[in-house]
Order: sequence, then structure tokens, then C-alpha cells
Amino acid sequence: MRIRLPSSFLWGAALSSYQCEGENSNSDWYAWEKEKNLQQSGRACDHYRLFDRDFKEARNLNLNSLRFSIEWARVNPSPGVFSDSELEHYRLVVDALLKRGLHPLITLHHFTNPLWFNQTQGWLNPKNIDYFLAYLKKIVDLFRGKIDLWVVFNEPLVYIYNSFIRGIWPPGEKSFKSAKKALDNIIIAYLLGYQEIKKANKKDFINSQVSFSKHVRIFSGCPDFNLFLNSLSAFCRNQQFNFWLIDKLQKKKSLDFIALNYYCKEYVSFKGLLGTECKHKIHKERRNQLGWDIYPEGLFEVLLDLKRFELPIIITENGTAESEDNFYQEYLLKHLKSVGKAFLSGVDIKGYFWWSLLDNFEWEKGFKHRFGLLAVDFETMDRKVRPFAKVYAEICKSNEIEI
Repeated sequence: MRIRLPSSFLWGAALSSYQCEGENSNSDWYAWEKEKNLQQSGRACDHYRLFDRDFKEARNLNLNSLRFSIEWARVNPSPGVFSDSELEHYRLVVDALLKRGLHPLITLHHFTNPLWFNQTQGWLNPKNIDYFLAYLKKIVDLFRGKIDLWVVFNEPLVYIYNSFIRGIWPPGEKSFKSAKKALDNIIIAYLLGYQEIKKANKKDFINSQVSFSKHVRIFSGCPDFNLFLNSLSAFCRNQQFNFWLIDKLQKKKSLDFIALNYYCKEYVSFKGLLGTECKHKIHKERRNQLGWDIYPEGLFEVLLDLKRFELPIIITENGTAESEDNFYQEYLLKHLKSVGKAFLSGVDIKGYFWWSLLDNFEWEKGFKHRFGLLAVDFETMDRKVRPFAKVYAEICKSNEIEI
């Protein structure tokens, strides 16, 4: 059975500036790579120079939208100082998207901060919220009349977890107290930023839609031992990590749509109420290159769960890194089947974005894992369309999903 989606449906791919642009030397991540002897991002995909060529490839794949982020550290190299040349660069990026018929969805914060921001205690310092809001206002003003879809923060709970609990991302803390303080400040920054975007675009008669992207997993109790307690922990993780922040912001009437990032299932072992990720390797799901349990049906389950919030949903990230192309195609088609089933069940889904348009720099993991519709040769910077991307291109063209 094939279902046809509305003509307004967004078929896209997503990018993150730090992961693909290259040479973001003012960013906290650039310094972190050197401090921790990680693989260097360097030129990344050289997307900073090659953006228009990449957008041409996206359009050739029949995409009608692209999600990308602004690199805060580029446009705001020191406190209170903005770079006219970098602002002009991003103006050219948006103009190139519009010229090629690609609807822009802008992310303002995708994990990275200016180095100077972190040197003044970053998100632990409530006074720094004003710096972020000054940056936000500058970008909103730059794109007056052009942008109607905004993601203020990408996966804030993932950022907090890796930066302030696990300590594997800058600033490298391991403190629940610091994690709470940073998250509280990010939430305040989001709420104030939401108001600023709505206020600015109202003057231009643009119906701006504002959100944050939320990484949601299916949490399942490990069935191999202590199933009851494992399932209890899985339930608690589901409520705390998947839905708490969405619920909080919706109640404050500061969420216009749900920006959903979905990749996989996570098995949970009991270790206190919130449990811990199960380390067994014997679960039935196929695992991708990163060891993630692939569970396409979970996307349908998540979408049905999110229906209760009565908000439109854009799937802002869904993708995988694989050793063989047939696994990419299998992942894509099975997840789109879940999208189609949810659509038929009355879920208001407005778009689907594959992560990512390009193979890119995957944070502490470096360049090993490839997510791109376009394979990138990191020596020559040549791009090559992966076979599964051609399948995606036909789906985008037909605007139909096989379920």
C-alpha cells in the first residue's frame, strides 16, 4: 500500500556547521580536540567553501528542504563583537538554499560554543544567557522575512549528558549539580529566545515556528535478567529523557512544533530508578557500525506517543552509519514505513530529514562513521551519491511512502 503525503511535506536532509564546514578554530570543540588528542576536524567536509555545490546535489536528489546550523563561534568571535564577513557568509548560504528551492530550517545551537564563552563558565554562568540572546537576535535580524522554521537548541539533554555528566565533551565536567545548573540556564535561554523570534518575525508578518530538537529513543528493559526492575528503569528513563522537556515547554506555550530526532532502541539494566544502558551484545536487533540497536518500528511508537501533545511534528534527524549500502536502504525504507503508518494514524507529520546530507565529523568518534546521502572523500573533498540516496530521491519525487 502506498500513501501520498501533502504537497507541503518537507523532504530534506540535515547538517551541522561544525561537523561539515571545517576550520572552526574559535569553537570550544576545536580546542577540545587538541586538548584530548582526538582526531582533528580540520577541513571537515569543506562545506564552508562548497556549500552551493552541496545544495545543488541536494536538489538533484529531489529534496525540497535542508536543515543546517549557524556556527556561533564564527559570527561572534569575541564578547559583543560580530563579524560582518561571517554574517555575510551565512546570508549567502540562505540565499543559495532559497535560490535552489530548498526550504531552510535553521538551528542556532548545535552543541558548540565560542571558546570565549566557555572560558567565562559557559552555560554554568547565568549572565552568559545575554550573550546567547545577543547572538540569536543578530541572526534573526539577518534573516528577517526569509526564515520561518527555527530550532533554537539541538538535543539539549544530549549536550548536558555528554558535557556535564559523562564529561566526554567540553567543558568535560562530571557533576550532576553542574548539569542541572547548565540545563536550567539553557531552558531560560530557550524561553527568552522563543519570545525574541516570535516578536521579531511578527513585525514582518511571518508565522515563525520555533522549537528545539529532541533526541528520543525507545527504552526497553533488558529481558535477560531481572526483567521487572529493568523494565521499571526503562519506564523511568522514557519519562525523564524522552518527554519531560517537551511537556515543560509546551505548558509554557513556547513550542510550536516537535522537532524529533530518532535513531534506535536502547536496552536498560536496573541501577537505581533511571538505570543504565545495558552492555549485553545479545539482543535480537541488528546493530549498526556504532553498536546502536536498530528498531524501525520504534519510530512509529514514538510518533504515536508524541501525538498527545497535539503539536505538528518534523522528524529533524533519522539516519545510520553502515558498512554496506543495503543496510542504509533497509533502514530508510523501514523507518519511512513507520512514518507512513503514523500519518495514517492521525499524527500530524510535516517533514522528514535524513541525517546527514554529507559524511562528516562525528564529534569524539571522528570521521570513521558515515551517515551521508553523499559519500565524502576527505582527501579530495569529492562527493559521490550513495545508491540508497537514489532510492530516497525517488521517494521525495513521488511524495509517496510504501507501507
